[in-house]
Amino acid sequence: MKTSTQFITLALTLTAATTAHAAPAAPIFSCCSTEEHQHIARPDDHAPISVMGDHTHSKGGWMLSYRYMNMQMDGMRNGTERVSSSDVFAADGGYTVSPEWMTMDMHMLGAMYAPTEKLTLMLMANYIETEMEHSIVSQMAATMINGGETKFTTQSSGLGDLKLSALYRFYLQDNQKAHFGLGLSLPTGSIDEKDTLPAMGGAVSQQMPASMQLGSGTFDLLPSLTYVQQFTNWSWGAQANGTIRLQDDNSNDYRLGHKFELLSWAGYNLTDWLGLNGGLSYGYTGKLKGDQKDVNLMGPNGRSVPTAFNENSGGERIDVLLGINLLKPSGRFAGHRLSLDLRLPLWQDLNGYQLETDSTLTLGWSKAF
Repeated sequence: MKTSTQFITLALTLTAATTAHAAPAAPIFSCCSTEEHQHIARPDDHAPISVMGDHTHSKGGWMLSYRYMNMQMDGMRNGTERVSSSDVFAADGGYTVSPEWMTMDMHMLGAMYAPTEKLTLMLMANYIETEMEHSIVSQMAATMINGGETKFTTQSSGLGDLKLSALYRFYLQDNQKAHFGLGLSLPTGSIDEKDTLPAMGGAVSQQMPASMQLGSGTFDLLPSLTYVQQFTNWSWGAQANGTIRLQDDNSNDYRLGHKFELLSWAGYNLTDWLGLNGGLSYGYTGKLKGDQKDVNLMGPNGRSVPTAFNENSGGERIDVLLGINLLKPSGRFAGHRLSLDLRLPLWQDLNGYQLETDSTLTLGWSKAF
C-alpha cells in the first residue's frame, strides 16, 4: 500500500510540475461558454472514455453517450505473484475448483443534462455479459461432481445497477475548473444468478458467487472530485472517486467491498479532430463482507472454489491508460465524438487467490446538444 501510494503521488507531482511551467492559455470550456466567448469543441474536452463524470455542461446543454467495455482476466494471482491452478488446489483448506479465465462485456447508455450553469445531472444504465472458465482438481473429483468433465464454464447476463449522479462546478478561473460529484447506485442488477455447477452426484443448477452476479444488491454512494486545466493544444486532469456501500448486507447476506480510485490524465490535440491521451490510475477495493447465501462451500478436495470465500476478494492495482479521441468539428456529423481507451495493469496486489486483470478496453460514442 505504501509503495503504490508513493508511486501515484510522484506521478501526480510530476504532472503538476509540468503544467506549472507551461504557458497559460485560457480556452473556453464546454461548460462555460458566454455570448462574448463561445466554446470551440476540441478532442481533449473529454478525459479518456473510461473516466466517468469528467466534465459538465452549460445551462440547457445535454449529451447522449454509448460505451462498450471488454475486460479480460486470465490466470490466478496470490498477492503480487502469479500462481497456477495446482497452487490453488494445494492451498490451505484445499480448493476443488480453480477459475482459469473470465471475460466481461458491458454496454453502457448514458445521458447528461445541465439545468443550470453549475449543475449537471447524469444517468447511466448498463447491460452485462460475463463468462468464467474453471478447472477441477482431478479426474476422480470430476467424476464425482461433474460427470467426468474436468472443465466447465459459467455465464450470466442482464441489466446491471442503475446510476444517478449530480456534478456541481464550484471553481472556474481562466484555464482551470473543478467540480465535485455525488451519485447513487440503485440495486437494479440481479444478485440471484444461477448456472449448472458441479455438485456431489452430478452438476445441478446452483447460486453463483458474487463475482458472477450482475449487481451489488445494495444502495451505493458515488462521490467524486475532478480538476481540469486546458492549454492551447493540450490539457490535463485528475480525479478521485469512490463507491461506498450504504448497507451492511444485501438480500443474500453479503456486501461488496468499498472502492476508491485516484487517477490523472493528459491529452494532446494533434489536429482539430484528433487527440491522444494517456494517464495513470490507482485503484483500491475492500474485501467482501458477510456470507454468500446458497453458494456451495464444500468439495471433494475440501473447499469448493476461491470465489466463494471472502478472503479471496479485494486488493490494489495500478493501471496505465492509453487512448484516442476523434471529434467531427463540422459538417453533417459535427459534434459526434468517438473514443477508445485501453487500460493495462502495471502492478496488482490481490487478497488471497483471484483472477488477475490483463486488460480493459473501452470504446465509446457521444454527442452533445
